[in-house]
Amino acid sequence: MPLSSTSEAHSEGFIRLALAAPFLQYLTDRGINPQPALDQVGLKADLLSDPSVYVHSELVYGLLNAFSELSGDRYLGLNVGETFDLQGWPPFARSLQSSNTLFEFFARFVRLVPQESNAVRHSLVVEADKAIYRIARQQEPTVPPVQVTGFGAAIYVRLLQSVVGNAWDPSRVRWESRYILGLPRGYKGIEVGLGPNPGMQISFPVEWLFLQHAAEESETPTATIRHNEDVTVVAALRSVLRGKLDESELGPEVVAGLLGIQPERFLKALQKHQTTLPREVRRLRVDVAKEHLRESKMTVAEIGLMLGYSDKSHFTRFFRSQTGVTPTKFRLG
Repeated sequence: MPLSSTSEAHSEGFIRLALAAPFLQYLTDRGINPQPALDQVGLKADLLSDPSVYVHSELVYGLLNAFSELSGDRYLGLNVGETFDLQGWPPFARSLQSSNTLFEFFARFVRLVPQESNAVRHSLVVEADKAIYRIARQQEPTVPPVQVTGFGAAIYVRLLQSVVGNAWDPSRVRWESRYILGLPRGYKGIEVGLGPNPGMQISFPVEWLFLQHAAEESETPTATIRHNEDVTVVAALRSVLRGKLDESELGPEVVAGLLGIQPERFLKALQKHQTTLPREVRRLRVDVAKEHLRESKMTVAEIGLMLGYSDKSHFTRFFRSQTGVTPTKFRLG
């Protein structure tokens, strides 16, 4: 097992193992025993709580992918990133406290965040019409960093959204990576695209760099943060339910448990987002059905079964009631 101490932290391709701790906690909170995945890569759980321990990045990629397989959650990295404590993350907190604009925030952040890992290089690229925050991998990975990419997408979309505040417009944001299987298409309304290199990047309007960040311009920051959390809850809801749409018991208590929050908090978030759990489940079923009808070779009956409809005719009626066309007609275009 490739380990190093803090003094060796700058060895090429090494990453702080404690960065995987939120994944371990996420599984533990949901009653999933992480030990089989830890055994698979030869790690002990207590090492993940030691900030002085570094391991090669490939080991972390493999561990998080193993966590995903163990939990049966394709979007595990995304879900962990949705619940990650941004305010408690030193690079974010320190950059936010000592800056007024998004440009100043990134100028500080890009210097602080590499202390967590040297397996990647962070940079801010400013072009005429857009800015790009780029995270370039120093080596071509042999283990696909699928869950790391999902985690990164959740973190950097949340980070950008929280700093931009009221100017946030997801339709003007694009996330790119070669490893995008860890997040759904159209995640949180942004454009998700396949990137040409093994790293990841997020692009946004260049004028956002010169806005005062939300912490400065909002007279009620607590309310703003709470609103952003409500939006995050709804986004996370869609992620955690994608692989569970065939289950009959998807009430508020069950879904809140999957999200790791209290049912009351979950219902309030839905209310503030002016939606309901049944509505979001219907929307998700339609979106997933459309994805498979466009992109997979599954039969209509197989897609319906995956979404909880044991009878093809029931699925067809549901799909037509939501879209105005039958699944077969939708597939034919």
